[in-house]
Amino acid sequence: MPTPQRLPIVNADDAVWGDILRQYLMKEHFNDDTDNAANGGHQKITVRAGTATAGTAPLKFTSGTLLSSPEAGAVEFNTDTLYFTITTGTVRKKIAMYDDASGATGDLYYRNSGGSLTRLGIGSTGQALRVSGGVPAWGAADDTFATSTKTSNYTIGSSDTVIFADATSGNVTITLPVASGLAGYKFFVKRIDSSSNTCTVARSGSDTIDGQTSLTIDQQYTAVMVVSDGSAWYIL
Repeated sequence: MPTPQRLPIVNADDAVWGDILRQYLMKEHFNDDTDNAANGGHQKITVRAGTATAGTAPLKFTSGTLLSSPEAGAVEFNTDTLYFTITTGTVRKKIAMYDDASGATGDLYYRNSGGSLTRLGIGSTGQALRVSGGVPAWGAADDTFATSTKTSNYTIGSSDTVIFADATSGNVTITLPVASGLAGYKFFVKRIDSSSNTCTVARSGSDTIDGQTSLTIDQQYTAVMVVSDGSAWYIL
């Protein structure tokens, strides 16, 4: 009769105990029937399917301290990060993971400063992918302008392009973003009211605007366009 596919049963398999155990162990352990130090090591691993019941996951890693020196082929888990060390050297690689619970079709993922994936939600129709502050961001495409009207103080964001300043109800200051990281970005500020209130375009931090800290737009329908070289703003 065929050798049973199970562990031996005490007092029931005395005659075939060795055959049953041998077959059981050889399903996943190496054996060449010689006195070989390699015998007994795992040759293949078959992971059975889990169930919905707690504690029955097919494979679970326990968080622990990483090896002081990475070893080729090692898989390690620490806190919330899974690592794999390449076999062509000893460089430990972080396995990127993301939580898709709040994701949407068209979202993008990029590496953040910590080496993990960060989700960038899909942009709006007509927007283009740009770089702002060293990370990707959606902004207006070159052939379209994002416009908005401001009736109070406002700091321009990297996704803005045209700001219509309306000082009818009081003085308005439009503050430019920090020039660093925005080389090549251009913004337009246009005054649309005819009041006697002040409309000011101001710098951020220690930036300058054509060497100045701010400029005033005195006349209705007067506009100024500025561009960053990565360290300051210049009027075109």
